[in-house]
Amino acid sequence: MTKITASNLPPLSEVSPQCVKHYKPLAKKKKKAIDLDEIGTPRYNLLLDLMKCQVKHPNSTSGDNEEKIIDVKPCVKVEKAYNSCHAGIMGVGNFKGRKNCGTEIESLFACVNPNASLPQA
Repeated sequence: MTKITASNLPPLSEVSPQCVKHYKPLAKKKKKAIDLDEIGTPRYNLLLDLMKCQVKHPNSTSGDNEEKIIDVKPCVKVEKAYNSCHAGIMGVGNFKGRKNCGTEIESLFACVNPNASLPQA
């Protein structure tokens, strides 16, 4: 059971301008942890919206005087895997014998935020 707090989120400078509206509510409540196994809670949904936005609108990072768009093509596959899991949980109540999508959302978080640290369960 992994929990993410605001300290695990990437800095605001690494978030695309289109995704700031999803980032700010999560960063406000620094001490409230988001349990990745509790699908459907309001803070879980905010985190999910942020990650989906990051896949849709990758942020450009400037380093060594050249702008570079973060490659999110692999993240699209990870997002599809999450969507399959979510559909299974919402449909029949389980996905591959599990009652949550903690593994998939953790993979999506790591994919869209390669520099962010995930706490160990």
